[in-house]
Amino acid sequence: MYGVLVWPPEDLRAFMENLQAVHGVRGFGPPHLNLRQPFAWPYAEEALKIALEGILRGHAPFRVRLGGWGYFPQGVVYLRAYGGRAFARLYHALEPLAPPLKEIEGPSYLPHLTLALGLSPEEAGRLVPTLPLPPRRSFRVKEAALVRAEGEGVLVEVARFPLLG
Repeated sequence: MYGVLVWPPEDLRAFMENLQAVHGVRGFGPPHLNLRQPFAWPYAEEALKIALEGILRGHAPFRVRLGGWGYFPQGVVYLRAYGGRAFARLYHALEPLAPPLKEIEGPSYLPHLTLALGLSPEEAGRLVPTLPLPPRRSFRVKEAALVRAEGEGVLVEVARFPLLG
């Protein structure tokens, strides 16, 4: 399984990892912002890198604003992210790459950074109002990472691609 994502800045990553430790929760891998739902790639990894480089070449860096905390009914607690048209354009440009392994978000993907997975809706609902706002309100996305999932919650970075558009 592969993913295309954005790693948050160090201070935001540390903030989220600290909250995970304090509340005894975790997401899938380190905190990140998905640019593409996880997918299988049936060809050589090198071909995927070439395809991604071609898609990402036309996209410029952009700013992601951070909102508040929320949760999905499946018990996923997340920090909302707003990337505007630049994010939507990039997300849709990556869609044809390969079909998602399973349709997680559907056509109305809500950009976010996951704090917790696997909670009951009640647990998620109790956790959200206790969470502090992040130490920053936005960050600039200058690159995308290609990752491969290896094992339960382990993401291995395969390559990084600068956004130069």
